[in-house]
Amino acid sequence: MTPFFSIIIPTLNEEINLPILLGSIAKQTSQDFEVIICDSGSKDKTKENSQSFYKQLPSTQFIEGYFKNVSMARNHGASLAKGEYLIFFDADVEIASDFIEKIGEHINRDHLDMLTVWNRDKTDSIVGKIILGLLNWNMVLFQKIKPSANGPCIIIKKEVFDRIKGFDETIVFGEDFDLIQRAHKQRAKFAVFPTPILYVSTRRFKKEGLFYSLYKSIKAILYQLFIGPIRKPIFEYKMGGQYYKKRE
Repeated sequence: MTPFFSIIIPTLNEEINLPILLGSIAKQTSQDFEVIICDSGSKDKTKENSQSFYKQLPSTQFIEGYFKNVSMARNHGASLAKGEYLIFFDADVEIASDFIEKIGEHINRDHLDMLTVWNRDKTDSIVGKIILGLLNWNMVLFQKIKPSANGPCIIIKKEVFDRIKGFDETIVFGEDFDLIQRAHKQRAKFAVFPTPILYVSTRRFKKEGLFYSLYKSIKAILYQLFIGPIRKPIFEYKMGGQYYKKRE
């Protein structure tokens, strides 16, 4: 049977965090989905750890390839997807057991083409609260005039995603914001919800510190709002789980 959702997860050296996400996906009250993991050449046990969930998540695919950035990995996963709606997760998030069920309810009740939810820090750190509060505030405040969704969780109708040709692979940061903007210009209906619960990792904020994280977040928001897509680096942004040694 064709699934309603296709969950797409780009990975790079996520042996610690990916099993946490897959474990939360396996516990969903609704199982109307497939899982597509697009790996960009992990050197750790990302593949082995994901394979340990194949019995619990039999619809899972692990795709290995050269993906120059997260947009390319997501686009490749979307090209293989069978679901009516695509759910893009970062590898270091965790979802409540009713996440898929509640997202389906939001879509059916409000006839949405795309949506996202608030980002929450499960460690309850001050740094996480401040940075994620800023990002959530930005999404809620501008959802009607300049809608945006953060990379950890983007849900979009596959027909809309294909029509706008997916993520722009030339963007170095903020490809999530650009995707929603292009869909919005084609009158795709979007909304931001406080629930269901999505926990996101604040490992980057903790590693880089509060003030540098705030600087980067505010700079990126203002640049995208008033200048446009970020096609050249405006600050350093390293990718991959190898940069973070400590589990959340």
